[in-house]
Amino acid sequence: MIDDIESLMRHWGEQQARFGHEASLGSQMGVIMDWKGSAPRGTLGPRPLLGGGTGMDYAAAEVDAAIAEMESGAGRGPALAKLARFRYHYGVSVREQMREVGLSEGADRTYRNWVQALHQKVMVILMARMGVAHGYTVRRRNLPQSCVKVASKSRRGG
Repeated sequence: MIDDIESLMRHWGEQQARFGHEASLGSQMGVIMDWKGSAPRGTLGPRPLLGGGTGMDYAAAEVDAAIAEMESGAGRGPALAKLARFRYHYGVSVREQMREVGLSEGADRTYRNWVQALHQKVMVILMARMGVAHGYTVRRRNLPQSCVKVASKSRRGG
C-alpha cells in the first residue's frame, strides 16, 4: 500500500460522499428572481465566493478523473475502479469489497495485492495527468549502446 495515495484516496472518498458530482452556484437570473430585480449592492460583511455547493476540491477531482479513466479502460482497470469505489466511497467491509471484485473470501494477500495495484495505477494516471510521467528509459538520446551500459553500471556502483 502506498501511504500517500491511500490518504489521497481516502480524501477522494470523503469528498465523493459529501459532494458527489453535484456542484452549484447561484445564477444571476436566480438573484434577479429572488430580489425582484437587481440585488442590493454595498452590503457589509464577508461574502465568500466559493464554499458550500461548489463540489469536490482539485485533488479529489483529479482522483475522480483517474478512477473514471480506469473504469473506461481495459483489463483490470474497471475492477480496480470498482474496488476503489467500494473501499473509499462506500466504505464497505473488506469481505464485501473482495466479493464485489470477484476474489475468494480467504484471499487476503490477493486483496492486498489488488489494493497495491490500485494505488500504483492511480499514481501513474495522476502523474500522467500532471505531465510528470514519461517513463524510465534505459537508452539515452544520441548515445551509442555501449555508453548507456557504462553509464548504468557506474550508477550501480560496479
